[in-house]
Amino acid sequence: MGNVIEVSGMSFGYTRDMILEDVDFTVEQGDFAVVIGDNGVGKSTMVKLLLGVLRPTKGTISISGKPLTSLRGTGIGYLPQNSGSKASTFPATCEEIVMSGLYKKIGFGRFPGKEHKKKAEEALKMVDMLDKRKSLIGELSGGQQQRVMLARVLAGDPEILILDEPTVGIDAESVDRLLHILHHLNIDKKVTILMVTHDVEKAGPYANRVLCLSEGACREELLPDAKIVHAHAHSHPHGGAEHIHCANCEHGDAHGHDAEHCAECAHCDTSCGHGDHHACHEHDHAHHGKEGEGNA
Repeated sequence: MGNVIEVSGMSFGYTRDMILEDVDFTVEQGDFAVVIGDNGVGKSTMVKLLLGVLRPTKGTISISGKPLTSLRGTGIGYLPQNSGSKASTFPATCEEIVMSGLYKKIGFGRFPGKEHKKKAEEALKMVDMLDKRKSLIGELSGGQQQRVMLARVLAGDPEILILDEPTVGIDAESVDRLLHILHHLNIDKKVTILMVTHDVEKAGPYANRVLCLSEGACREELLPDAKIVHAHAHSHPHGGAEHIHCANCEHGDAHGHDAEHCAECAHCDTSCGHGDHHACHEHDHAHHGKEGEGNA
């Protein structure tokens, strides 16, 4: 499969303050890539660069093999953060909201035809919101609103879907449902996904690629071909370095950890010698349990 997003030597900043510097990464057709990193490291800036809203100070961005000059013709769909809540005060039905994403096809000042309504219904069906098509968007929950806004994007038949923190502000059940829908789009509809998220514990199981932004640089983690059973990132107090642990790793145990991480993980007793992160945790908990009994 070819690269649908290719970033080479991309830098961006204002005067002397560089937000991103010499960033390189690729996203291949069919990938489900997640972008993680602390607040202020440049995740949203990177999204704006990929959308053509900002232009890099240096370096190149290519979409489907062509230099990015505008979003027109790129096949990119974009879902911003809290997009549902921003539309909640608009007096429109879910169907009307979705069809508003088709205004280029409908034409300015024209009424939508049967084919446009059918397209809106198909998009709402993909996000399990067809039964709410006649409901006002303001009457829905935050999670439902976000799914309607996703349907609005999907009505445009994007080949690449970029999402900026789509799970912010919605409840845990809605997060699970949204991620399941994205998984379906990725696997069954062959939509390439790049998603910025803080919730890697939830999104990790669906990803095959993780991009870690830190101090303006990007580290790419290519995970196993099989869909991840569990992935997480955490910072080690002794080094501050962010690690990605993934299940299905050839060198890891059933929990996706290996002996090297066992020795480095701040939660392990490095002297236990088990060489198994899970065993280390059990050893550590048992050790603390005995201490607790002694102090009782």
